[in-house]
Amino acid sequence: MLKHILRIDPAASPEKAEQLAKVWDEVASSIVEEMLAHAKPHMDDLHIDLREEMALELAKLITFISEKVVVDRMNDRVIKGIDPQVEREQCFNSKGKEKISTTAQNCADGIWLRKYAERWKPKTEAALRKEKKQKKMPVTLQRVEENHFIPKSFIKKYWAEGQFVYRSIKTPKGLDEKKKTPVGSWGFRPNLYSDHLEAYFGLLEGDAAMPLQMVLNVEPLNRPQREALVGFIVIQRIRNPHFMESLVRSVAPLVASEAGQGKVDDKQYMRAVYETLYSQNDFYDKLARPIIYSRWVVVRSESPDFVLPDVCNLFGSYENRQYVVMPLTPKDCLIVLPIKIDEPRIVPHYIEASEPMVRDISYVLRCASKEEFLSKSNASFNAANEEPNKVIQRIILSIAKITADD
Repeated sequence: MLKHILRIDPAASPEKAEQLAKVWDEVASSIVEEMLAHAKPHMDDLHIDLREEMALELAKLITFISEKVVVDRMNDRVIKGIDPQVEREQCFNSKGKEKISTTAQNCADGIWLRKYAERWKPKTEAALRKEKKQKKMPVTLQRVEENHFIPKSFIKKYWAEGQFVYRSIKTPKGLDEKKKTPVGSWGFRPNLYSDHLEAYFGLLEGDAAMPLQMVLNVEPLNRPQREALVGFIVIQRIRNPHFMESLVRSVAPLVASEAGQGKVDDKQYMRAVYETLYSQNDFYDKLARPIIYSRWVVVRSESPDFVLPDVCNLFGSYENRQYVVMPLTPKDCLIVLPIKIDEPRIVPHYIEASEPMVRDISYVLRCASKEEFLSKSNASFNAANEEPNKVIQRIILSIAKITADD
C-alpha cells in the first residue's frame, strides 16, 4: 500500500503516508473479506492441490485492489492535503461501507467466482476423476548400458548450447580450456545402476520436469509438485557415482565381516547393497524434510556464470542445519538456506545477485565438483583461492539478510 502511495506522490511525508496506508489497507482488507464471504456459498469442494494457486491469485488480487483503493482515494489529491482521521471517517461511514460492499461483490462476481467457474472447478473435477480411476502403472524395464547420473533431459534443456555442452576439467594446475562435448556424452557411467533403478529414476525425472520449470517461471507449487522437486534434488545427491563410491567404502568393512572380502570385490553385489538405500525411508526423510521446511531462495544472475558440477548439487551443514545449493540453469541457482520455516511458501524468494555473490556461488560449485563441471561457453571464472566453507557461510548470511523481511 505504501509503495502505491509513494509511486503517485513521491514527495509525500513518510510518516503521513504510513498513517494513510494503514487506513487504506483496512479498506482493502474489508473488500477482500467481504468478497470471500460473498463467494464462499457459490464455491463447492476445491481440490487441496489448488490451494497454492489460489493463494497466489488472491495475493495478486489484493495487490490490484490495494492500488485501486489508493488511486480512488487520492483522486488527484496529494498526501499533504489529506487528514488521516478524516479519511478514516469517510472510508468507514455508511457511504464508505456501502462502497466497500459494492466493490467486494463486483470482485466476487467478476473475478473470484469467474476464476472458480473457468479454472478451479474444472480442475477439481478433473483431479477427482483422475484419483478415482488412477491405477498403479507398471514400471517398464529397458536394458540400459550407459546410466546418466545427471539426467540428459535436464542437461539438454538448461545447460546445452544446441547439441553440445561445454565442460571444464579440474587438474592440479587449475582448469583445462572448456571442451565442446556432445550433450549425451557427459554425466554418465556404464552399468552404474540396475535396470529397475534406472526406470525408477526416469519416473522421478518426469515428475520433477514441470515443477522445475514452474520455479523458473515464478509459478506456485502445490504440495505434490514441491515434493516431486525435493525428490529430484535428493535423488540427484545420492545417485551420483562419487556418493556411491563413498558409501560403498564406508560399508565395505561391515560387508567383509558379514559376507566375506569376496563380496566386497564383487561389483554387482556391492551395487545391490547400495540400491537397498532406496528402501530406507528414514534415510530419505532425513535429507528431504529439512529441504521442505527450510527457506528457499532462487538466486538470479545477469551473467551466465553458474556451473553444474559433476555431483549435480551441494549439500552441507551450517550451525547444525542442512543447506543445499542446486544450480538450475547458468543464470538460476536454488539455495535452500539452513533456516527453518513452519510452512513452505507457494513460491520461493527470488533475488537478483550482485556480481560478488555470483562469483562466490560459482566458486563453491566448482569446488564441489570432483572432476569436472558444465558451464556456458561464455562463462567467466574468478581465480579465487579461498576456503569454500568460508565462502558458503558468506553466501548464506548475505542471502538470509536480504530475504529476512521478504
